[in-house]
Amino acid sequence: MSASSSRPAAELPGRQPLYAQVRERIVQGIEQGEWDAGEALPSEFELADRFGVSQGTVRKGLDSLVGEGVLLRRQGLGTFIAQVDDDWGKAELPGVERALDTSLELLACARGNAGEEAAAALGLRRGMALLTVKRLVRVGGEPFAVIESYVAADRFDGLDARRIKQANCNLRTVWWREFGLRVVSSSPQFRAGVAGREEARLLGVDVDSPLLEVARIAGGLTSAPVEWSVLRCRTDRYVYRV
Repeated sequence: MSASSSRPAAELPGRQPLYAQVRERIVQGIEQGEWDAGEALPSEFELADRFGVSQGTVRKGLDSLVGEGVLLRRQGLGTFIAQVDDDWGKAELPGVERALDTSLELLACARGNAGEEAAAALGLRRGMALLTVKRLVRVGGEPFAVIESYVAADRFDGLDARRIKQANCNLRTVWWREFGLRVVSSSPQFRAGVAGREEARLLGVDVDSPLLEVARIAGGLTSAPVEWSVLRCRTDRYVYRV
């Protein structure tokens, strides 16, 4: 899927700064499948020739995507498309800044209707059809967190448990490989919560035990919010880190 360096230069008309237009063209290439995760981009020289701009302009456009986690640089090797991570966060032991091994388990993929909070987060009308994906996070086999992710049913028509399991329950992989959408998360919002009956059963804690709630909105690189997720995790043994 690599771009040929012999293609004619593409004009970049528009009112945005040139580096921002370069960024958008690269994003379009990623979302259209021109480059896959782990694949190297053409060199800055080749991209500059392709877009008819300076290498400095290309570098500035790439810098913005590196900062967003979409691209990564490898010293002496070039710039690569970053792997698609399901960035729910990390579980750590108190005082030890080292992420623990975790696993994701699909609990449900169900159709429903948008309540007030989900509708507001996704910019939808209340009552519109939603798909809810519910997953359990385990640390060393022990339940740690429950994640509920909400997306518009019409945008992800055909989403089912089989597709999610084939991607090892990584929704970001599903969005990109199955629906051509690369997404990034906004800053998380934290609040204190307590375990209801369902969370208590899944996490192995008492009803009304304290939980940390972490809400995140994720949107496409060139589009509005498409995913709203709420993670509820135990606070008695592990530390949650974004």
